[in-house]
Amino acid sequence: MMLYNLVVDGLETKVTLDEENLRFEANGTESTKSTSYPFDDIIGCEEIVTGWFWKTEITRVWVIEHGSSNLLLKKCRDVSGDKRKRFQHDLSDKIANETKRPKRVLVLINPIGGNGTAMVDFRNIVKPVFSLSGISMDIIVSEHHGHLSDVANTYDFTNTDGVVLFGGDGTCYQVVNVLMRKRQEEQGVDINDQNSSLSPLNIPISLIPTGSRNQWAASFTGNQDVLTAALHVVKGRTVSSHLLAIYSDDRLLSFACASITYGFLRDIVYYSDRFRWMGRMRYRFVSLWLLLIKSHTQHVYDATVTFYTPVTEQHNTENNETEIFVGGKKLSGYSSYTSDTVVFNRKVWELFILSGNLIFDSCVVQDFSRMFAPKLTTFSSIIIYATIPVGSVRRFFNNIQLMTPLDIRSNEMEVVNARGLSVEIPERFEDMQPSMKALMSVMLPDGEKCELKHPSFQIWYKYDVVQIFSSYL
Repeated sequence: MMLYNLVVDGLETKVTLDEENLRFEANGTESTKSTSYPFDDIIGCEEIVTGWFWKTEITRVWVIEHGSSNLLLKKCRDVSGDKRKRFQHDLSDKIANETKRPKRVLVLINPIGGNGTAMVDFRNIVKPVFSLSGISMDIIVSEHHGHLSDVANTYDFTNTDGVVLFGGDGTCYQVVNVLMRKRQEEQGVDINDQNSSLSPLNIPISLIPTGSRNQWAASFTGNQDVLTAALHVVKGRTVSSHLLAIYSDDRLLSFACASITYGFLRDIVYYSDRFRWMGRMRYRFVSLWLLLIKSHTQHVYDATVTFYTPVTEQHNTENNETEIFVGGKKLSGYSSYTSDTVVFNRKVWELFILSGNLIFDSCVVQDFSRMFAPKLTTFSSIIIYATIPVGSVRRFFNNIQLMTPLDIRSNEMEVVNARGLSVEIPERFEDMQPSMKALMSVMLPDGEKCELKHPSFQIWYKYDVVQIFSSYL
């Protein structure tokens, strides 16, 4: 243990460095005020000069403090005194030797994602934090569509401790898909085998939320705050993430980090490409246009959806009927079931798949703070039927936005937790009208277009294949 008598924020303070913490014990007028910071929560130190006429050198210690709504805050403590330089040297050594923060990261920036704030956020928020913490950066800004994918495919990661992405779910989707395919090829894994165990990525990833959709960042940091995401990198801790793997015609089509949509939400993104100049507002505009101007049930499809999940039976003594449950939730509207599958044959308006557990105490809540804790073993799927009225559509999206319990009605939608699913669409693409065929040939993993050549696909949950910078979970 190292002990220093210093002046911190103008108060005589006993400063202690032990094996795990930095502790300030300031002598106040009434009692001794004590504050402790784990070394993971020390961003770094800088020597500055204060004062107008009588200039004084001080050490400014930048620390991480925990705010409300899972926010991480950047605060400073000003240190002066005879032993200041010795303290600064010793604290810097502790940070370097007692933390797991990355030494060097590859920073990939999508400058046009979302509202186009990525470069400003990098310069004003993230770069200063990384510089203070001693993290060196190799910075690459996307110059065209697919540029970041090309970088991920050819970059030499030998001396790189992490990848930091500026963008949204789409940016993450592009880079993770390249890295995952590259990793499986290196390890000799057959990615087209649905039953294969994938080799985890050997480099952790951070997503700085500057895109239109930042669900993955929110899932692992508890919010969509740029500074918070950067400070999780500084803390250096990682958690395992799962991926959704999409297969069709006996081959892997794509991985999805956060979600997959096939139906109405896909249609919104599909048509919104024409209005990218509107920024995030384009999604609200197009959704209203589809619901109010076009018939909201115009684009529906017949589907057989088979979920692979443990099914339990319970006998209802009141009506003398057998009821089935998945993940503690009673199901209805199904066509058949076994002990480990349940099948739905319905006209579907939307199939919405999330990498997270939506069901809590038999209620459906899209709350990221609970979806990813405790550790997941299933994804959640929301099947929205063609019978859903416009009023229910509004209620559904309002509940998702507010993260309040969804009012599930058996003739409108069904929610199922599963480890895998299979979707069969009986109608042939060749028999569809051109406009409908164009839509039905597209599914959206993480908001990005993925083309189907056959109207059937399978989705499987792949566990613990990506490490994410996060101390939240």
